[in-house]
Amino acid sequence: MMSKTKLMVVIAAVLSIAGCGQNMIRNHSNDYLDAEEIPPMVIPDDKDKTAVGQLYAVPEIAQLGDMPETFDTPRPQPLSENLFEETVAIQTFGDKHWIAINKPPAEVWPRVRNVLTRGGVPTENIDAQSGLLETGWLQFKDEANQSHRFRFTIAPGVGVKSTEIWLVHMQVTQGEEAKAGDWPETSVSEARDNEFTQMLADALVNDISSGSVSLLAQNIGGESRVDVVIPEEDAPYISMDLNYDRAWASVIHSLSLGGFSVVDKNRSAGTVMVEFDDSPVVHEDNTLVGVITSLFEGDEEEQAALQYQVRLIQNEQVVEVHINDRQNGSLDRLYATKLLKVIRGNLS
Repeated sequence: MMSKTKLMVVIAAVLSIAGCGQNMIRNHSNDYLDAEEIPPMVIPDDKDKTAVGQLYAVPEIAQLGDMPETFDTPRPQPLSENLFEETVAIQTFGDKHWIAINKPPAEVWPRVRNVLTRGGVPTENIDAQSGLLETGWLQFKDEANQSHRFRFTIAPGVGVKSTEIWLVHMQVTQGEEAKAGDWPETSVSEARDNEFTQMLADALVNDISSGSVSLLAQNIGGESRVDVVIPEEDAPYISMDLNYDRAWASVIHSLSLGGFSVVDKNRSAGTVMVEFDDSPVVHEDNTLVGVITSLFEGDEEEQAALQYQVRLIQNEQVVEVHINDRQNGSLDRLYATKLLKVIRGNLS
């Protein structure tokens, strides 16, 4: 009798909970809307403060001038043409070549490792922070008496969220691997270098694991080599940690995109005269609605593209890219920053 009574009590309790629906368990998903700001935690001076800090620190924004009380909201800047779709290409400059891919190093690093693993290529040394991958010794059927190994350097590219993969090849007589010594500055065999570079580029194009990201390689290969610098008082500029020849070629390429067009250039003086067309792209609408709308719209005069002077300055450490008006006069800092960001977005 007692067991039946207990069973009835349990059943009644279960039914009461099921019948309550959402009244029994409150939804907490919107509680953050009622959250209030509280003072930061204060750690005594004699205690370790390394474990306490801001997880999402807000960086300071450089003041570009007096903030007006009213302003017109500008059109959003056009997307970089380098980000529309993934591209993998072997780029050459002078006697050098490398693989360029418009994905960040944190995504490219695991993809390269996957390609080598699937191809049965052993890896002997891995340094994610430096962006170095070194293979073990390999033998090829057409050179049975030779041993080969490769070193891949993965580093941030010139483009936004891009990566460059550089390759060096080493070759010794089989059996003398222990006497190989340090890595050479350039590849021993240009043919093997080209063969492996092409193989890796083709594999990256067909790689299906492009969604993976390496947390260990977030800062792989160091910081970005190209940045828009906004000093507190001086004019903004683009800093390029490249040699002058490659910086010039990259800037000239960028100035053919994003609304820019090159009018004249003088490489020895480091100056480029450009036009910039900031007008939105309008597509002709031949529908009935488009025809009727055009009847009520006035004919807007086409604004002539404005001309600017882009100047490259070689410093001891970096190449600086400045932009001024056509007479080399200073531009408004906010507008100069906008133009520089357009240039920076299309660098490659």
